[in-house]
Amino acid sequence: MVRPRRYEHVVRVAELAAQIAAANGLDVGRAYAAGILHDVARDLPDAELLRLAPPECEIDGLHPLALHGRAGRTLLERWGYADPVVLEAVEDHTTGPRGSNRIAQCVYIADVSEPGRGVNADIRELALQDLNAALEKAIISKVTYLQGKGITVHPRTLRSYHALPCCAHLVTVSPLQSTSISAFQ
Repeated sequence: MVRPRRYEHVVRVAELAAQIAAANGLDVGRAYAAGILHDVARDLPDAELLRLAPPECEIDGLHPLALHGRAGRTLLERWGYADPVVLEAVEDHTTGPRGSNRIAQCVYIADVSEPGRGVNADIRELALQDLNAALEKAIISKVTYLQGKGITVHPRTLRSYHALPCCAHLVTVSPLQSTSISAFQ
């Protein structure tokens, strides 16, 4: 279901998610599985993404690529995959982990910092020492990047951002006009 180049990324994410999980005393198998599965719907056509994951907000309808995490979860559930921790990690990898799913945190961090991206090496290294600090840095970095590029921040990402202890006191982050979908890779 994924193109060869995407598969290379998926393997790097799975391996890094497993390393992060191991360094933080978490389930390495679940982290690897979530990493391998995280982009299962990434290369689907927009119409299929919209069918599998109906839009929850304007961003979803304007940029269906934002739906590939939710669409991936839907596909996996239809195929009989039932591990709720892994399913949530797949769903949340585009917009940020909800709640306390540590495997989702590993996958989110691995996705934004895997070596093939050429960015966020500091977040990758930090995750091997302090998962919470790395997650905070990754989410803040994503929100700052999107706003700097004039890209609307997804409401789920804003909820993840406001859930961070350092950002909980902030009333709002002003989303800007959407100009790109690259943020949902």
